[in-house]
Amino acid sequence: MKIGIIGAGKVGTTMGKYIADHGGTVIGFCSRTESSGQEAAQFTGTKYFRALDSLLEGSDTLFITTTDGAIKTVWDCITTRNVKGKVICHFSGSLSSDIFSDWKETGAEVCSIHPIYAFSNKFTAYKNLTTAKFAVEGSRRALEHMQALFALLPNEVVQIPTEQKAKYHAAASLASNHVTGLIYLAVELLKESGIQEQAAYGLIKPLVEKNVEAVFSQGAGPDGGAFAGCSQTLTGPIERNDIWTVEQHLHKLERPEWEAVYRAVGIQVTEAAMKKHPERSYEKMKQILAQ
Repeated sequence: MKIGIIGAGKVGTTMGKYIADHGGTVIGFCSRTESSGQEAAQFTGTKYFRALDSLLEGSDTLFITTTDGAIKTVWDCITTRNVKGKVICHFSGSLSSDIFSDWKETGAEVCSIHPIYAFSNKFTAYKNLTTAKFAVEGSRRALEHMQALFALLPNEVVQIPTEQKAKYHAAASLASNHVTGLIYLAVELLKESGIQEQAAYGLIKPLVEKNVEAVFSQGAGPDGGAFAGCSQTLTGPIERNDIWTVEQHLHKLERPEWEAVYRAVGIQVTEAAMKKHPERSYEKMKQILAQ
């Protein structure tokens, strides 16, 4: 497998370095900005290609690691060339391989790979990429072709249906960005309670960390499973069915958007509580949160 990378930002540079370090063959980069392409090539010990045709000629696998908005433009440019027999792969989390319109007519095979990972710095992110899982989807032949790459890498690979890519990405965003949003809201509420911002973060840090640790704790599942999960580790007023406390919370959330977040997340917490305590009735709690 000879990999050519179009796009020399965080994802492209990280993947190029990571794959090369694990024995894969990366021939080099083509980039809209020559300076970034040269930089990525030097960092990964590969080559910078000024011409897309030269990159295409030397590779059998193309990674498109541009921004999501540029993927279709790059694809349209590629399809004016001969890509028969090549595998084209993008790294977007939200887009599926369907972005490669009319791909069968080109003779290429297409797929997408999404590392569930935060690419914070293109010169250091590769160091911890071994911990990430890769979500993949696409044509059968493209995914079969990628097995040679996956065999070199230590990462777990999870295949998802192409038509469910957006739902998958919504889940990943909830687990990452939306959790950050909830922490932000908690800090804002503490600030309104008279606590300084730095102290507020310090106050909730052990609470957040211990909760997450408990959810993913190994060997703690109710049936001896690999992890405990949300329902079994859930605590707090909703889990206790403490209606009075929840009503007090709602009364003190003075901004409509804060109340809306509390209610929406609270309904999901109630669903988790119902799984933990199937013998309890949470109907009243659900009614209060749904108002």
